[in-house]
Amino acid sequence: MNKNKIITLVIFGAIAGLFLQFIYLPKAGEVKRLGTEYRDIKREISELYNFIGGEEKLKDNLIKMRDYIKGLENAFPSEREASNIIKQLNEEAVGLKVNVISVKPGDLTNYTDAGGSQLKIFDYLCKSMPLDLSVEARYQSLGEFLNKIEFDKNPMISVRKVEIRKDVNILPKIRAGIELNACVLGE
Repeated sequence: MNKNKIITLVIFGAIAGLFLQFIYLPKAGEVKRLGTEYRDIKREISELYNFIGGEEKLKDNLIKMRDYIKGLENAFPSEREASNIIKQLNEEAVGLKVNVISVKPGDLTNYTDAGGSQLKIFDYLCKSMPLDLSVEARYQSLGEFLNKIEFDKNPMISVRKVEIRKDVNILPKIRAGIELNACVLGE
């Protein structure tokens, strides 16, 4: 080999080494990092689709989830809005032809979990507001009223006890004492 070929090979080797060192290897490392990031993003998107219900129903399911969360926020009014629960119960009763004779709210008590620690929702203390209602209504209207209270989640109210008494003075209606428990959020 002559001197020119050796110099050409050395220059070519130096250029190839510089190319590998400063262009190819950094780009290959970046491609590898981006490939890993791409796989992670695909996996996270797949998990989101599994959680939400699939790509084809994504928009509908997101809207349903947003509405559900909005409903939950309305299900737990603050302590200051506790009087609105009584007003809402009275309006629902009137709408279902149930005559509310009296409403007696009880003292607020803190909910606790099985371990005895105070239950929190949205970082607020969850409190119980007992209510005693005395009502007059027909059987069917009373049943519809109790059903609406129990299954409507705005606000979250549960029926604890119902005592029905027949009164000949108001037939075909009946009198009922209803113990309710409403959930409110405290400070």
